[in-house]
Amino acid sequence: MSKKFDIFISYRRKGGFDSAKLLYDRLRLDGYSVSFDMDTLERGDFDSELESRVKKCRDFLVVLNPGIFDRFYEPECNLKDDWVRREIACAIAEKKNIVPVILDGFQWPESPLPPDVKDLARKNGIDFNPKYFEAMYATLKLKFLISKPSLATRHKTKIIFLFVVAFLAAGAYLYFEINKTNQQKILEIQLEKQKTDSILRYQDSIIHYRDSMASVQREQSKLDSIKQAQSPKVPASTPTSTPAPTPAPVSAPVSTPAKKRAEKTEGKTLHWAGPKDVIGTVMYEKLIPAGVLRTPCSGNGVNISTNRPACKEVNNQIMCSYLPTLTLTDCKGKLLGALKITTEFIGMQENEAAAKKELADDLRSANFSSITSSIEEYKK
Repeated sequence: MSKKFDIFISYRRKGGFDSAKLLYDRLRLDGYSVSFDMDTLERGDFDSELESRVKKCRDFLVVLNPGIFDRFYEPECNLKDDWVRREIACAIAEKKNIVPVILDGFQWPESPLPPDVKDLARKNGIDFNPKYFEAMYATLKLKFLISKPSLATRHKTKIIFLFVVAFLAAGAYLYFEINKTNQQKILEIQLEKQKTDSILRYQDSIIHYRDSMASVQREQSKLDSIKQAQSPKVPASTPTSTPAPTPAPVSAPVSTPAKKRAEKTEGKTLHWAGPKDVIGTVMYEKLIPAGVLRTPCSGNGVNISTNRPACKEVNNQIMCSYLPTLTLTDCKGKLLGALKITTEFIGMQENEAAAKKELADDLRSANFSSITSSIEEYKK
């Protein structure tokens, strides 16, 4: 016995399969009962099974791609050999809710359709645009379909809510029971870790202090040696009535921490180390006001680089998405910080180069003042 489906999708394999399969998958995901010959046909006669499903369905979707009616006008084409025509003719004869799904590039033929399918031209259709699929799909369900999803799907929100409540209640109970036994252990571990960290910080400060004092002593020894070598030697037998001049005070040598502070005061240079493609070029242009240079990093400089966009194929088009992240390192590659931009930029075109160009145009018009201010802090 033929299985009953609420929705039947008719399509021409050449030019209409992808769109028909997308509709079938989405409708099935939302709980509709849909007939799609590739996935739902089982045993039995092919022709009788399809016509039986058309007669039992409530909604008949026909995907109209360019050239779908070409076979209608071929003299050698037999009606029995053209399944698209037979399905449409059967749906018209059975007075089904026929919904034409019109793909990009389709045009109604100038010659009248054959008598058994001519009423198809009088049916209101809906334009199928992959770029705006969600809006089209919502309109299809709301204004064109008679069929409804399954009861489980329609009440899915309530079922999920009850399941979540039960799950949270059980989880809360387990959490509080386990927390009673583990809380004390966690506190002990945290206290032990704090003690260990304090000891390590104290040891580091002692080592740093010893290194600083050793550096000061070495610098002082060098200055004393120079001073002693440059001072004139007076013979011991020659008396002098003029007291020895008091040497000018010599400033103490700058210790290692003081040198670091002096270098920091002089300011750091910012260097662009990002990619040289169209995205990297725009990102560099946005950072020029912060003083970023396209020169090799040297001395106390900071290298700035960025990530690359991610591109993938979506409905025969290339979509590139980009969530900029700036990485800052010193000239030796040590990580100094990272800045993330929360705005996501998207470009969708026929090829990757065009998609990246569209993304770059949107990126060029974005406001980077806050990022510029944050990067300027690394110059201090």
